[in-house]
Amino acid sequence: MRRSTSRLAVLLAAALLLSGGELSASAQAPHPTTYHVSPTGSDRAPGTATAPFEHIQKCATVMVAGDTCVISSGTYRERVTPAHDGTAQARITYTAAAGADVVIDGTDEVSGWRRVTGDDLSDLKSHDATLDGSPFASAVGDGHVYQARITLDPALPGNQVFFDGVPGVEAQWPYPGDNPLAPNLASAQSGTTTSLSDSALTQPDGYWKGARLTAHNWFVSETGTVTSSSVGSVTAASLPDCVGLSPNQRTAYSLSGKLALLGHSGEWFYAPDTHTLYGWMKDGDDPSGHTVEAKQRNVGFDLAGRSYTSVTGLDVRATTVRASASSSHDVIDRLTARYVSAYSDLAPDPAMVTKPDGCAVLTAGESTSGIILDGHHNTLSNSTVDWSAGNGVVALGSHNTVTNNTITNTDYLGSYAAGINVIGSDLTITHNTVAHTGRSDLNIDDKMTGAKVAGNEIAYNDFSGYNVLVNDGGAIYVCCKIDLTGTGMHHNLLHDAAPGAAAAPAPGIYFDNGAYNATAYNNVAWNGTSYGVVLFNGDTTSGDRAYNNTSGTDSRAVSFNGAAYTNVDVANNIGDTDGPDGVTESHNLPYSTDPLFVSPDTHDYSLQAQSPARASGVVKPPATDGYKGRRPDVGAYPYGVPKWTGGSSLHATTVQAERYADSSGVSRHAAGSGSVLGSFDGGDWVKYTGVDFGSGRTLFTGSIGDDPAYSGRQFAIHTDSRTGPVIGTVTVLNTGGFDTYTDQSTPITRTRGVHDLYLVALGSSPGIANIDHFAFTEPATSG
Repeated sequence: MRRSTSRLAVLLAAALLLSGGELSASAQAPHPTTYHVSPTGSDRAPGTATAPFEHIQKCATVMVAGDTCVISSGTYRERVTPAHDGTAQARITYTAAAGADVVIDGTDEVSGWRRVTGDDLSDLKSHDATLDGSPFASAVGDGHVYQARITLDPALPGNQVFFDGVPGVEAQWPYPGDNPLAPNLASAQSGTTTSLSDSALTQPDGYWKGARLTAHNWFVSETGTVTSSSVGSVTAASLPDCVGLSPNQRTAYSLSGKLALLGHSGEWFYAPDTHTLYGWMKDGDDPSGHTVEAKQRNVGFDLAGRSYTSVTGLDVRATTVRASASSSHDVIDRLTARYVSAYSDLAPDPAMVTKPDGCAVLTAGESTSGIILDGHHNTLSNSTVDWSAGNGVVALGSHNTVTNNTITNTDYLGSYAAGINVIGSDLTITHNTVAHTGRSDLNIDDKMTGAKVAGNEIAYNDFSGYNVLVNDGGAIYVCCKIDLTGTGMHHNLLHDAAPGAAAAPAPGIYFDNGAYNATAYNNVAWNGTSYGVVLFNGDTTSGDRAYNNTSGTDSRAVSFNGAAYTNVDVANNIGDTDGPDGVTESHNLPYSTDPLFVSPDTHDYSLQAQSPARASGVVKPPATDGYKGRRPDVGAYPYGVPKWTGGSSLHATTVQAERYADSSGVSRHAAGSGSVLGSFDGGDWVKYTGVDFGSGRTLFTGSIGDDPAYSGRQFAIHTDSRTGPVIGTVTVLNTGGFDTYTDQSTPITRTRGVHDLYLVALGSSPGIANIDHFAFTEPATSG
């Protein structure tokens, strides 16, 4: 129906004329409008349910306060930049339509492929002598390598290429495998600040000149450009003067950035001077018959400068979401984000606030990677973030909230980026699950924060799988000489450091190099948490408090490694505390006394009725607030009150993989948590009956084991029959062995209700994977 012209419309028209024809950023429509978007729509359409827009950006351009954009299923290869703000009373909302799977994708498809010929190789050799006899030359001779012309955005921090939806591997030596958190790396025998020596470097003099050197040594990851090489050694420029390349425990390294190295299926190389992408498909096939995508957009949804905007139920892939310093009151909810950041070179973060020094490279990616939550009073909630070269999320600004998120497989370059990087103040970081990080699950770094970090609450989180690529870090790591007055770390679960982490300290919470006025209480740690729940490390520290922490497996609850401590209070902890002079210790239960945990084998470290930790503590606010009985209990779990939990809240359907109803080709054997599904080879399948997907599961997570020689193979997840709808495909990553199990995740098409389920191993090759158990999950919406 045609609207009649009103005085309000006339005034709006006059306002538009005065503003140059555009509504102001905070303009509000007289009547909120719901717009619709579909890949089959048109941006010339009115944006109604029956005549939708084609691009989300069209919504972002026209919407004003109070408006809503409802987005239909599809892949949207665009950058969304909203033009206007909402208000406290009339938010702007972007939401997926009911039941829709909406993906904002940072890649574009690559076309125009042709095989690299012998003539092409001869021409390339005339410009690069290292190609003669190289892995690339052999692969070209065998007909495996194809090329396509494309210009990748030079402003990107790094390139990323996907083959049939799976990240390819940038050509490098040695071939790293397909799991960047478990790469196959070379190992130096000796080194200096700028060079390393390795007998495996058999290539002729000058071969490595111009290559990128990536090295991990002790707590440092670094990259530089090789300036010279000879048999057995390389020398690189632009390396930091931090710990150098002389191995502390081990200097693990790789070399990349040369076309000559492309010699394995699943690899790619981009030549920016000729705008040419080279690739070798996993199956050696012509890429023209497959989907090849290259990253082109670093930010997919840009909330920079925007306020009172909600983004709900969307997926982002190979791109990220950003709120800037001038953003406020924005909500990012029920986001599924994969491959949020990709880069290969490590350089000091541009937002570093301290004077650059030899270890400035540690800050690489701290403020620039992951979901970026800057500004004030913004929220990231009920979301999943999976795979990032840097952060999963970085919280800057003030009064921002990160809650009820699952964040996995981050910091795969091993810098001081983290699952959650905390740079701001008065932040709320609660009820998150973070697992599998190159260094720390949560990081606070004075090079980025300055001398004080105030008012942050870090509580009820589940942090695990840290120190994967480098060590001398913690599940929560804080450095250095930071005043932590007003920041509390409490009720966190801290566990399962990476196997190699024990070569250096790997406590649950690591206050390093003189961090002071730190408060840690009611935290629980177990499995590989060397030095216990809390470590105070550094020459001096003061004003620290460690109350009511429980060490489940390490003998120490609180450790000290320094010369001078003043006004440090340690009380009510389960485990040894061994405090030096300047530390007041009281009412701690030593490791030699059995605390009588309820079920330590299943990591239930609450207290039995007969526990000597009961009523043996001392009042220490806030750790003992609300205690019952004549005196507080010792440890993190007071007896007789509901046991608190940490981590994100999920709706989950868990299936024991060996409990299949029907199958072909597989078998069961004892391993993992008891019995597992094994002998799962190409062409095999298993059936599970009556799997309940609830109101809409969105993520598959399996406890999977795979041998390095067989990694990269896939199995598909079908519903209803072996040839029924494919809701997801799992590309199996190397875990070190078929019976070495780690959690591996992949998003699935949102699936509801009860279905029969089939796992079908793709291809005909042996050794797809062993599977212990798996789950389908969705976030349980929090507050």
